[in-house]
Amino acid sequence: MNPVTEPSTQNRIILPRAENATSQAEERRLLEDFLKGAGLIVPESFLKTIAKDDILEVYSAADNRQLYSNREFMRICSYSIEQMQTIPFQKLFWRSDEIQNRLLERAASVVRSEREAVSWGIEAHELVESLHPRRRTFEMSMRFIAPCFDASGACVAWVSSLQVQLIYEWPEEV
Repeated sequence: MNPVTEPSTQNRIILPRAENATSQAEERRLLEDFLKGAGLIVPESFLKTIAKDDILEVYSAADNRQLYSNREFMRICSYSIEQMQTIPFQKLFWRSDEIQNRLLERAASVVRSEREAVSWGIEAHELVESLHPRRRTFEMSMRFIAPCFDASGACVAWVSSLQVQLIYEWPEEV
């Protein structure tokens, strides 16, 4: 199967998911440490939304390049931090064009007009690791998005939280 086609639910194996040992407070502290080091400010309303097992990511507003991903993301993703920061997201992952376009529109809208954390408002959907040989597939549940500001108050990035509901791995092709 070509990873650019819609995945089906047949012939997949559900992988057991290891427990995340990182606490909610530790994830928040790690995000705050990154933001401080990068000179970014996020609304307290976003920090208050962080839940256990949240994947936390920060993307630049200019080019949607990933600037930060937390331990939970790195625990489940097969890509390295370097890959995530240098390879365009669309080459690493695949999701339906409709969802991808809505996500990009929502992120742009938040960067342009929001000052606080808001719900993504996008339904759960599948995300496929395009470069993984067994096309690992995640069911993503988008939670919150918020703008990130620099010291001058300009919105230069956005921060997001989401959770992975299921992880699949396609059987090896023979």
